[in-house]
Order: sequence, then structure tokens, then C-alpha cells
Amino acid sequence: MDIHSGEFVYATKGRDTGKCFIVISAKDNYLYLCDGKNRKVSNPKKKKIKHVESTGVYDKFIVDRLSGKNELTNKEVRYSLSKFKSEQTN
Repeated sequence: MDIHSGEFVYATKGRDTGKCFIVISAKDNYLYLCDGKNRKVSNPKKKKIKHVESTGVYDKFIVDRLSGKNELTNKEVRYSLSKFKSEQTN
């Protein structure tokens, strides 16, 4: 499974099963995830790759923010997740 920063993923194991997150970074077999509310950008959730389900969908704005000099904010993460979830229900 090849997951990169800025991708939307769903947790499949643990107490956060079924929740949607954005990947902030990936190192070794771990992903660092945030949702902007319970898991902030400053304190991302460390989760093994095998415990998430990839959606294959990226947010270009988030990818640009993570690769650029500008810092990503929790508000931007929450907005991006809400937009993604509303597109999934339609």
C-alpha cells in the first residue's frame, strides 16, 4: 500500500475505527494522521499503515501546504475533511 501526505484515509483498527483522517506525513511503516479537531496538526496520531484504509483521494491544497513553507492549520484540515465527506455522500 502506497500512501502519501495529503491523502484521505479511514482508520480500520483501534478506538478511532471508521473515522476519516488526512495523512500529514509517512515514515517507515507509520502514518501521522490528523483531523483538526481531536487530533491536531501539532500532535498527529501515529498509526501503522496496515491499520488504515486508503481512499486514493488527495487534497491538492493540503499537499501544497505540506510541501511549501506555509504551515497547515487545523481549520484548513477540518474544512478539507468536511468537503471530502460531503462529496462522498453525494
